[in-house]
Amino acid sequence: MSPVDIFERIVRHPSVLPVVPFLLALDKKDQMAVRARTKALRKELTETRQIGASTWGQTGTKPQLAMLFLASVATYSRKEALGLTERLGLYWGEGATFAAHEKDFLTVAEHARPNWFGEWFERQSRGGSWSLPEYTLLRELEARQLLDFEPALFCRTLAHSLGMKSHYYRENKSVVNLAEKVLQEFETSFDTDQRDLLGFFDYDTTVDSAQAYMGDGKQNVTWLDVLLRLVATGRLTRMELLTRSLAALRRDFRRPLLTWFKNLVLALQPTLEEGLAYQEELVELLAHAQPQVVNFAMEQIKVLWTSADFDPTSLLLYAEGLVTRQDLKTAQRTLLSGFEKLLKRTPALAPELARLASAALASSDSAVQAKAAKLLVSLLQSKQPLLSADETAALASSLTDYADLMTAGTRQLLAPWLAPAPESAPNLGASYVPQAEFVPDLSAANAVTPVADWHELLFLTGQVLRHKDALELERWIDGLLRLQAQFPAEYAPQLRPFLVQVQPALKGKTDEQAAAIVAETNLAGHHGLVATLALGWAQGFTTERVNKVNARHDNSDPLVLVDQRRFAAAETHLRTRSGLPLLSTPSHAPHWVAPSVLVEKLLVYEAAQVEPDPADLVVALARLAFAHAADAQTALGRLPHLQRPELRELLQWLLTPGQPPLPAFQPVKMPVLKHLTARLGKLLPGKGESTGTLNDAWPWLWAVAARTRQPDGVFEELAAISSTAYIGVVRPWAPGWEFEVKVNTWVEKWKPGQPTVTHRYTELQFPSRYLTQTPQSLLLLYSQHASIKAKNHVDWFLPHDFRFLASLIPHNPTPLHWHVVRTAAWADGLEAIERDVVQAALQELLGPGPVFTEPTSLLLALGLMHKVPGCRALALEVFLAACTTGRLNPKALGTILGQFLAHEFAPMQRLADNLLQARAIDATTDDALLQVLSSLLPELPAEPLRNTKKLVELYADLASRSGRQPTEAAKINLRTWKSTAALKQAVGQLV
Repeated sequence: MSPVDIFERIVRHPSVLPVVPFLLALDKKDQMAVRARTKALRKELTETRQIGASTWGQTGTKPQLAMLFLASVATYSRKEALGLTERLGLYWGEGATFAAHEKDFLTVAEHARPNWFGEWFERQSRGGSWSLPEYTLLRELEARQLLDFEPALFCRTLAHSLGMKSHYYRENKSVVNLAEKVLQEFETSFDTDQRDLLGFFDYDTTVDSAQAYMGDGKQNVTWLDVLLRLVATGRLTRMELLTRSLAALRRDFRRPLLTWFKNLVLALQPTLEEGLAYQEELVELLAHAQPQVVNFAMEQIKVLWTSADFDPTSLLLYAEGLVTRQDLKTAQRTLLSGFEKLLKRTPALAPELARLASAALASSDSAVQAKAAKLLVSLLQSKQPLLSADETAALASSLTDYADLMTAGTRQLLAPWLAPAPESAPNLGASYVPQAEFVPDLSAANAVTPVADWHELLFLTGQVLRHKDALELERWIDGLLRLQAQFPAEYAPQLRPFLVQVQPALKGKTDEQAAAIVAETNLAGHHGLVATLALGWAQGFTTERVNKVNARHDNSDPLVLVDQRRFAAAETHLRTRSGLPLLSTPSHAPHWVAPSVLVEKLLVYEAAQVEPDPADLVVALARLAFAHAADAQTALGRLPHLQRPELRELLQWLLTPGQPPLPAFQPVKMPVLKHLTARLGKLLPGKGESTGTLNDAWPWLWAVAARTRQPDGVFEELAAISSTAYIGVVRPWAPGWEFEVKVNTWVEKWKPGQPTVTHRYTELQFPSRYLTQTPQSLLLLYSQHASIKAKNHVDWFLPHDFRFLASLIPHNPTPLHWHVVRTAAWADGLEAIERDVVQAALQELLGPGPVFTEPTSLLLALGLMHKVPGCRALALEVFLAACTTGRLNPKALGTILGQFLAHEFAPMQRLADNLLQARAIDATTDDALLQVLSSLLPELPAEPLRNTKKLVELYADLASRSGRQPTEAAKINLRTWKSTAALKQAVGQLV
């Protein structure tokens, strides 16, 4: 038998011969063959396959896979080692079996001495802590010079090793006082572990989460316990741990890891003397990007204020940047309190403290402003003058600059030093009024610039394949159609660098190989539609590709199918070289189709005797700027030239000013065979959904045109177009929503005393009767989302696709916003994918558009209260933009916000802190915010919620700026709250 056959027999029959002597005696000339057989056996034994009638799994046993790993160590080169993904020791078992396998591994490794260990272990460690080997084994490899010391790898492995000391990893599970024994083990091995243990402070490890589980109801052992034990026994010094911890807090570590270092310092309980010794290090932490680090440092520094050995010089330098940050309210309040003590200790600091305190008046937090104002009052009213006449005048001038940002309470405190307000100060005439009707901008300055030539089209291809800009995608498709006759001969190689973005396998291939790869590439989703169009371009549009894209993955948005039909229509034009444009390509940014442009395109189609694609036409109708009177009149003048009477009648109705009635429709009955064919087509995977012919589509085109023009309208005339009352046709889709309080109770058995924990939270419920109703046609743009389930059915691709889908229905995005709220914002603190969906939806609200409807206001409200600061900041930007464009509906937004707060959906402080930043920007925004609060306050309970004071203070400030009185509805709660001690001063003179 050849060595290869012997090796395979050993692997397939582990009890016949031991594998280690075979590997040690293997001749070098046979290693290549054994390596190849090892790879083949590994693939065979680890491949998932059917084992029984209903059982799937691997056929390889643990002993077999352990032998294959030893063979890999003995024969693999660095290239093959890249394919080893299993953790070292995965198949070694436990106890004596593990020790035997470990001994075999070390024997083979020392014999073969592979040069890829260091890179392989480092790559394995990136897969998470559970991909790390045993720490003692790693040190043994280092001792045998089989592995070079890599600090990050060794530190991560040591940090993870604590979890391996849990009770269930020990053969004797009834160890008495196991926690003490674990601590003693680390104390004994400290001389060996010291190097890597101190590396915890330099590298990102799991030291913050690793722990040894001691059993139910027992206190687990953490690294904090280990380090404190080493300090208590004198193996580590307090000063060394304090020094390293403070240095670690300056790094850009994860928040949980920074919290762990902070807790380590607190557990050491630094004395006053130690705090003074580290005052420079503590002050430097005030520049950290994480608020928790700054707040921790400020808490440590405040103990040092009154000490004669405390030097405030560095503190005042760092305070410059601290007082202007909007995310450090707690630290700012602590700092300003410390300034009062510093002033008493060192009066000479008065000018600098006055400057910093005045800068703090820009804070949106009323408590920060109040402390700054009190400090300024003490400086200006001191019995012994602390400021010179020039300094006092400069301070008064500075206070006047900040007057618009001051709350009512702050202005009252500083009134003697503020310049008198002009008589016309109350902005009684600056009222916010939502826009009456949205008219898209069809000016020449807003017109879409067509792609000029081949070179621009080629450059634009790279931008489009990044899938980030809806308008650029439309320009690109229009350029493909318009410039097809100008394509240079043999242009495919010029596309290759861009197509590598779609299919990396094209890199370095010959033209023939590239053509074969392109022909076999199948993609999915909206990005797959765009990429497939680019791949078809490389093939010269010789075959139909777009309809073969799988655009119906799980939970995918149905509007992706609409774009699939549009792109298929464009592909057809390119394959037939018709030279015709898409009807739905925007003529004006960001996605508007001018009526006159649409009519001219339809005339071109009729001249070419080509029937418009229904999906292309329906999107053109949804994007049509029908409210632009001048351009609509121009289009109406050209309508008589259209030969098709159905088109003339539809466009005549859509472009005629006012609200003309819909025509009467004859009942439409679909033949049984056609109905079954349509139903069957929806069940076939990987096929683009058909929209039928234009003659079949007229009822649906009328339904979309009517809902585009009047999103909230009721069109009884449309009841005749279908035997089923599809939502979004006769009536708009308006799913109800309500609050439901959830209560979860569990016992934390792993904690001492096994406490019972009860968690209460609020969710949105959407009782809908349309979940089983699938629209009869894909052309019913406003009916597609009603049949999608709500919670836990978010589309993973929606954050990337949302901008493209929203551009399809710009006049009436209501169904899409309902979809976002129902799937991605039904509870507070959802996962990252839901956050990304909300952010994508909010991003599309920044520009001009129609007034926010109920779901849009609901989406904005959820964004303003979102758990993620980035979402709240984006929602605030949307709020400010909507005040400028007139899209905001303040009454609806305020009512929704009040209902959410009343049901404790999210903490009130989040909303209050966010809205405070919108104050004092301009009079119109102040009035819009005042209207929001006027609708919000009546929705709150009579028993004030926590932080209600912040909203009342904001309301009082806005009312005083505008000179308006609270609404009667708001006064009801304000009178009730005035009787409570916490809100008496805040309510003040409002009632």
